[in-house]
Amino acid sequence: MSASPDLTKPELLAQIRDERRKLEALLATLTPDQMIQPGVDGAWSVKDILAHIATWEGWMREWTASHLRGEAPKVPGQWDIDRMNAETYARVKDMPLAEVLEEFRRSYRDSLALAESLTEAQLQTEYPDTWPRGRLWTGLAANMNQHYQEHRKDIEKWLAEV
Repeated sequence: MSASPDLTKPELLAQIRDERRKLEALLATLTPDQMIQPGVDGAWSVKDILAHIATWEGWMREWTASHLRGEAPKVPGQWDIDRMNAETYARVKDMPLAEVLEEFRRSYRDSLALAESLTEAQLQTEYPDTWPRGRLWTGLAANMNQHYQEHRKDIEKWLAEV
């Protein structure tokens, strides 16, 4: 999903809600056995993807909160996304599906509440030297609506192949 350089708060919120609705509709078609089957994205199952999304949303909320307090967010010194994702997978791969689903949905509620609470000025604030390396809304979009769309497409592709 390409985002406009001048995305406004109402547009961001609409995109977040729309992409989440599409992801949730797809998830509603899956059985629990399908959700734990590996191979959707590499070794990851749908369950692992959902835990991954919730983890990145959690980091996004922490980093945003730091900005709102006027502090630099505690982001990794080296942006090794593959390592970060591997560490997340190792941490969550044995979690029960019900626990992952609960965290996935709680994380969305918390992340959406954060997005709704931010003012237009806060969303348009530039952070060129730290996360998100641009306007704040770009970090929310990357970890929410764009992330939902990316992984929804992964799941749809996997379903078409099985």
